[in-house]
Amino acid sequence: MTESNLPSLRVDRNPDPPRPTLPLLACCTSMTEISPVTVYAALGSNLGDRSLALTRARNWLQRISLGERLEESRIFETLPVGPGIQDCHLNQVVRFSTLLDPQQILHFFKEVELWLGRRQRPRLHPREIDIDLLFYGNRDINLPELRVPHPGWAARSFVLVPLLDLDPDFRCPVTCVPAQALLEEHCPGAHREAWPFGSFAFTQEAAA
Repeated sequence: MTESNLPSLRVDRNPDPPRPTLPLLACCTSMTEISPVTVYAALGSNLGDRSLALTRARNWLQRISLGERLEESRIFETLPVGPGIQDCHLNQVVRFSTLLDPQQILHFFKEVELWLGRRQRPRLHPREIDIDLLFYGNRDINLPELRVPHPGWAARSFVLVPLLDLDPDFRCPVTCVPAQALLEEHCPGAHREAWPFGSFAFTQEAAA
């Protein structure tokens, strides 16, 4: 499978994003010959047009999914986690099958983030778009540049809530621990931290 085999996809691009340092989709020109693998990815944004950022990210992820198919959770609005006063995030989890290896996926995600206008900021600061690899089949990966399952996923309502919306019976493919049990243990206030986007106005006072 090569870049020329990938179907074309029209994407409305940010009129002035920073150009990636490497050509986008370059990682797809030499895909490793492997069997299809099921991948889970988390999307997030709390700067600019958050909904559009998630839409554009999903469009790009279709390029590396078999049959251009993504399974999507609903979009959730979530309380910000980080320093200072920040806007709420929009978060979503998607699932798809791919022939890319983990390092190729990581490279692709980083290129897409740049293409969609993400600026470099300290950890937990606001971001235009964030694309994280949560799970890669049942692989347990511990590399300097990549850890899968994604560190911290099991204690974050902004990951667990959309993950369970996508798959209510989800179990970690490495530990087999149910995501619902993790949500109840680590995020007892999840109903005040994450809610379906557009469902109602939510304020910090309401969370108290």
